[in-house]
Amino acid sequence: MIILLFGFILLFITILQAFTPKLVKQTEAFGVYVPEQYVKEETVVRLKKRYTQVVLLVGIIILAGYLIWALSQKQSEEVIALVGIGVQFCILFISLGYYFAMHFRVKKLKEVQGWIVGKQEVRVVDLQFQEKLQLLPRIVFIIPMIITGGLIIYTFMKYAQMPDMIPTHWGPSGQPDAFSKKTYFSALSLPLILLVMQGMFLMMSEGMKFSGARINPANKKTSLAQQLAFRKYTSWFALFITISVTLMMGYFHLQTIHPEISSPWVMFALPLVFLVTTLVSVGIYAVKVGQGGSRIKIKGDSPNLEDMIAAVEDDRYWKGGMFYVNKDDPSILVEKRFGVGWTLNFGRPLSWIVLFLPLIIIFVIAFSL
Repeated sequence: MIILLFGFILLFITILQAFTPKLVKQTEAFGVYVPEQYVKEETVVRLKKRYTQVVLLVGIIILAGYLIWALSQKQSEEVIALVGIGVQFCILFISLGYYFAMHFRVKKLKEVQGWIVGKQEVRVVDLQFQEKLQLLPRIVFIIPMIITGGLIIYTFMKYAQMPDMIPTHWGPSGQPDAFSKKTYFSALSLPLILLVMQGMFLMMSEGMKFSGARINPANKKTSLAQQLAFRKYTSWFALFITISVTLMMGYFHLQTIHPEISSPWVMFALPLVFLVTTLVSVGIYAVKVGQGGSRIKIKGDSPNLEDMIAAVEDDRYWKGGMFYVNKDDPSILVEKRFGVGWTLNFGRPLSWIVLFLPLIIIFVIAFSL
């Protein structure tokens, strides 16, 4: 089962990485802004196809090698899982390295051919954009946090009844394989980590409200509708993950208070179902919505291909096409240029706090057990 699980994860990562160029906006190629007139440029199209072919081929070869090794060797499930994680990072690093090679090629091509030379840069601003947003209300993300707060209070009430050794890790079989001596801190560690994760999704939802919309001046109606849809579906996806994590970690914690509800089968199946469901949801979200809602079809609009019009060129703020650094942009969250989802504006000090504070809290809790 472990081999099948990691094989599925590796295949998912390979396919998602390979087809990322098809999921992002046509006006963005490997983190470089491409004016509407050049989205079908022969070299750009060829580089995208080559990236997909190379990453897909390399990923399948690595996946096949991992499966052959795992099936032919009598290794423990822990070793198979550890090697599987290493192989995942290997695929990610290879695709990332090839991405940077493509990024610099497209950037050089843009400079040589002068894609924005002589064009009027236009920034489109919709003053009613925030009013048009259909994000889920803040309360739907706060409710799971309230439930977790209630779980913390309940833990205090039942602390005397909890076992002297608190499970802190469960093996592939669903059985606990690591324990920590009972203290108030160890007893509350899981709901505290859950509370931090819920807070991160709440901040993500709130951040989308104040993230500037990148509206394409050559295709304003379609671009605006896609931007609104992208935020709406991202909000729903964030809620789905929040609820799923709350249910899973809530059960893990409750079974330490009430061992009678504990089941090795449930402990094994629950994380598996969560992982598979999340990956499938990410795949559906990426294919149906795309980055910035680029895969959502809007009727009744056609691009304006006037040679003298282009969006404001902000490549200088994108380091390597992946890291956005702009201290003059008030947005904390910005849309990725390569990949589906959001990244932080590292030019704003608050972004560093948003990134590292939750991670530091989680690591402190995890390594203090």
